[in-house]
Amino acid sequence: MQKANIIFFYGPPATAKSYVAQQVAKQTGYVYFNLDEFYVKVKAQTEVDKLNKLMQVFQAEPKNYVVDGFLDKKAQAVVFFEHYQKPRYIVYFQSSKDEVEQNIRLLSKEDQKKCRFQRFTSFLQNRDEMLSYLKKFQFYVTVDAVQKGLSNNFQQSSDLIIQSIMSFLKPTVLVALTYNNEDLAEVYLNKLETELGYKHLHLETLCEEELAKGTPQGKQMGAFLNSGQVVPPQMQIELLRKYLYNDPQQNKFILTSFPEKYQEFRTFEDKLFPITGLINFLKEGKTVSFSAKINPVLHYSAEGKNLIIQNEDLGPFQSYLTKRVKYGIVIGPVMTGKTTFAKYISQKFGFNLIEWGETAITQLKEKLSTVPGEQIEELTLPMIIKYYKELFSNVTNEKYVFDGFPPGCDKPEQILQFLNLGSASWILNIGIDQTNQWIRFKIKSEMDAAAEMTDDDKEKMITNAKSHEEILKQVQLYVQQQPDCKLFKQDTNYSLEQNYKSIDQIFGKRVYLASILANLDSDIYEALKLIYINIAAKHKMSFVDVEQLIAKNFDKLSNDYEMRWTKQNCKNPSNFAPETVMKLVKQYIDDLPIQSRDVLLWGYISADQQGDKQQQEQMFPRATDELMMVEKQLGQIKVLYAITEQPLNSEINDPEWVLEKPEVPPPKQEGDGGDDEPKDGGNADGDENVPKFNIYNYQWTKSEVPKNMAQIFMKVKQPNPVQLEVSDYSFKLIYDNFDELFQSIQENNNNTYFAQIQLQQPIMD
Repeated sequence: MQKANIIFFYGPPATAKSYVAQQVAKQTGYVYFNLDEFYVKVKAQTEVDKLNKLMQVFQAEPKNYVVDGFLDKKAQAVVFFEHYQKPRYIVYFQSSKDEVEQNIRLLSKEDQKKCRFQRFTSFLQNRDEMLSYLKKFQFYVTVDAVQKGLSNNFQQSSDLIIQSIMSFLKPTVLVALTYNNEDLAEVYLNKLETELGYKHLHLETLCEEELAKGTPQGKQMGAFLNSGQVVPPQMQIELLRKYLYNDPQQNKFILTSFPEKYQEFRTFEDKLFPITGLINFLKEGKTVSFSAKINPVLHYSAEGKNLIIQNEDLGPFQSYLTKRVKYGIVIGPVMTGKTTFAKYISQKFGFNLIEWGETAITQLKEKLSTVPGEQIEELTLPMIIKYYKELFSNVTNEKYVFDGFPPGCDKPEQILQFLNLGSASWILNIGIDQTNQWIRFKIKSEMDAAAEMTDDDKEKMITNAKSHEEILKQVQLYVQQQPDCKLFKQDTNYSLEQNYKSIDQIFGKRVYLASILANLDSDIYEALKLIYINIAAKHKMSFVDVEQLIAKNFDKLSNDYEMRWTKQNCKNPSNFAPETVMKLVKQYIDDLPIQSRDVLLWGYISADQQGDKQQQEQMFPRATDELMMVEKQLGQIKVLYAITEQPLNSEINDPEWVLEKPEVPPPKQEGDGGDDEPKDGGNADGDENVPKFNIYNYQWTKSEVPKNMAQIFMKVKQPNPVQLEVSDYSFKLIYDNFDELFQSIQENNNNTYFAQIQLQQPIMD
């Protein structure tokens, strides 16, 4: 027997339940059902009568309902759940007693106040017992009915409540662009339906079916088509609404033949909800094409939601949706420093470290024991694999680094078993030559530096090296089968500092900055921004509009951090400490559905931007602070674009500061007394053979003017300079030129560029 699909709204009066219920019903296409009005209509008086008549109407008309109200007492709820059905959701409007009473006084008409206060008193009498029962069920959810204060701002607060409710009602919807590779799209969409349970909705087919049925909506569509017009997006959206919300058991959809204009996507998201992502089917070797206008591909690329599919593997699709755990393994022979590097990766890049030392094994034995405070006797490899499989399946969006393989994992089949406990993102193979390995062995063993390697020691190292070679073979086999896993090699024959820098290049972001140092009108600003969105989309970069990000988080930022007084645009990044800005940027990047090693920051560095600055604003924050914090928080800056109207001075020409050397006093004679001077070749601390610091042995310059972004970047990074002169008719030169820079960086990760983009006339009339 078909049953109704019911969402109950439960809570005190004067918390916007009725308004919110009506709006949610409208957005989902559900039937709005006011419980109080129903009881009056059917003349239900007793609790039993109310319950029976409610179940009767749901049985007679099993539709999708948003019910404004809920049963009064726990006993009624028990009967309803056990003898009729459990609802899809019960949404509890949580609010304090003071807030509710204030809302009743301020939001109610005089003739309503007495009734609402009585209902609130009755609600409070039954609430605690009801909530203790409801909290046992997964379908019980709460929303904050206070928000910004209904009595102060009803519309804004109620809209926030609606957004909160719709966030867990909305289905997963992806739009597939199939025209670039229709054969692959057909196979892939079929796999999504048969293997992952997605429903494929072909919008054009849905419209044709609606026309054939002769429904009122179908006749309206027919009128547009018969007159040679396109069916309006609003009408298509209303048609989709019926399918997206109709069956609560089917909440995963792929849309095709969807309108391809950006504005039509915006209409969909404004009227329904943001789509989960864009599936862009491309042929192997193809990239996102340049577009002179914003389109869905560029828009969702900038939001990290453009999923490019070029083969039949469902792995990238599943990774995109589930935000699965990311983990890697550091491997290498003994004395290569793999534990040191695993710890460094953990601390510097936020990975959870998993070690195999005695303490870690003891803790794992305790976790696997069924008796609190005790340990299991033997920890086997299958037990370790099972534990981490379960751990990784129950957490999302976390990062882990393994310090090598666990004890007892040395045979080829065991290595592959461990590697397959999930989907590894990377494996770092540490290499070292035998001479340096022996030196490290002597240091760790506290042996004499001149000691020779014994035959036994040689044999141990040879055996260990061969064992590692076998491990590496299995790792390489695994990486070949896992396109999303990367194998990195780290040569540790150099200093620790050099090794850390190499690891930074592997795990740190590569950052590209577009700093706007010109006063641009909105058209030019948006045209230039579109160029950089194109660049990010083509090269699969994470794109961050820093000023826009600050605007979205402005309320929180201004509460957490006291802004400086300024006449500039209050959302300009330079109004906040660089550390605050980078923390926000880093969080945004980490939350993007699609991650990238390359990050493009639009509108940053900001300290040198033109504006009406006060004298004290000339000093803080400086471009130096912003540049330093980018590299500290994100990674190495590979390209810094300076968009200017006038040539930018990138050289430091501070005047020389000549120090007048005082006369040297005659040497002291024996018996003159006074403190002993350090002898030549030493210093005041008693260190021998260290020359004394002499200020006059150095060249000095003086400057009262802070250095600009270009001067600091050129001095510290010593990048390759690039000069481009463009107008609005030739902005694409920036896009074309970037291909050369990016290719150069791919070939040599040490390459860095400073590109000055000088805007020339004509600029848009």
